Amino acid sequence: MTEYARLKGYSYESYLGLKRGKHPWQATFNRVFILAELIDRNVGGWVCYMDADAWIHDLNYDLEALFSEFEGAAAVFTPSGASDHWWDVNAGVFFVNLDHPDGVRLCQEWKSASLENWHYIADRPDFPIGGPDDQSILHEILAAEIIPRSSVRLTSKAQVNSQNAAFIRQHLRGDQASFERRAAFVRRAAHQVLASYYSLPESRDETIAAVVEGLYLGLLGRPADPVGAQAYHDVIMSSGPRDGVNVVADSMSRSQEFVSRRAAEGT
Repeated sequence: MTEYARLKGYSYESYLGLKRGKHPWQATFNRVFILAELIDRNVGGWVCYMDADAWIHDLNYDLEALFSEFEGAAAVFTPSGASDHWWDVNAGVFFVNLDHPDGVRLCQEWKSASLENWHYIADRPDFPIGGPDDQSILHEILAAEIIPRSSVRLTSKAQVNSQNAAFIRQHLRGDQASFERRAAFVRRAAHQVLASYYSLPESRDETIAAVVEGLYLGLLGRPADPVGAQAYHDVIMSSGPRDGVNVVADSMSRSQEFVSRRAAEGT
């Protein structure tokens, strides 16, 4: 998403952690509070929300054309496929128009209803099968038509919210039970998109790994640790080889580890 936003000139924000709660699964409510914060900051226009297991598949996709298709809409969702109810949507990827009063009201109602249900949610250590959770609360708001049905549009899984979508793909929990394997799948998919867009060879992962290892040895005087190597690998993947290596080298040279090493060497 960072590269797509850079190419198109869009603003991009991400959040890692819990906006509210204490159990990891409660991060699913982050989207509710993120949207409320955007409203409080007077952010306007269309907002695209994406879960961490979603990625942009087509870096050339004309998002403006999609929005023109849904002119006058307050929000755009993709059906979950679990039922035939129009309001049974997937909240992993969606669009909301914060210039539309119904878009703002939807976000506000979602936050309000989530807080009203929080006494059921707060002390649950695991995801509550059957709800209440953020998606089931959204379904209730849409089904009750608190905002007019005409303000909500649906797009297809062929475009968004599936492993084979043309624009935004998502690797759902149901697609892969293990968190580690899901993360690896999404990482590989994102890397493949970037490699294809920039016409880079299949061996790009190995090349970047070698570059990162070389920077560790040259600047820090030690082999790369797995966590740091992956983080810097992702920086180069998202920023591109030209800028990414400079970013990583600059980050390493500003680190306390580098400063301490140079001081110990007397340079």
